[in-house]
Amino acid sequence: MKLEDQLLELLVTNQNTEKIEKIAKELEMDSNFTFSNDIHKLKGIWKLIWSSSKAPFLNYSSLVDNFQFLDPFNFKGLNLLKPPRLKAIIGIGIVLKLKSINEKKIGIRFTHAGLIGPKIGVKKINALTKIKNEQNGWLDITFLNNDLRICRGDKGSLFVLRKIEDDLLFNGFQEFIESF
Repeated sequence: MKLEDQLLELLVTNQNTEKIEKIAKELEMDSNFTFSNDIHKLKGIWKLIWSSSKAPFLNYSSLVDNFQFLDPFNFKGLNLLKPPRLKAIIGIGIVLKLKSINEKKIGIRFTHAGLIGPKIGVKKINALTKIKNEQNGWLDITFLNNDLRICRGDKGSLFVLRKIEDDLLFNGFQEFIESF
């Protein structure tokens, strides 16, 4: 069984932190990700399936979908906590501006945060406010294939994300993010 499959199986059957971190390190050692060669793989919807972070927005919970929408070609993104199985950009969100720092590291600037509501007619209901003291961070992309991404954050957290194929939801993100 490939290491990626072992990691995914472990995440479903046993959330043992030590084993997850061990397999993640093995995958990272064999990774040949570079931003310039693999930018196309980053584009899309990424669902957080495991995190070592204790911060609410960065932690995994089965009660909500924790998505990260990335459009690295336009250097935009969105972190979104939303009700599970709902096919809309609705929930609590943080708008991201992205920049390539080097071949493995992506800079993140958090620009707006708040409630993202439903679209009623042609109007989208939002209660997002500009973050006055903009927060900055970065992610090292330590492993990436077409379905799985492993990252390490600037505060030392390890994140495991799985790519979600949902054109309708990604189109909703692109429509939403145009105004930022």
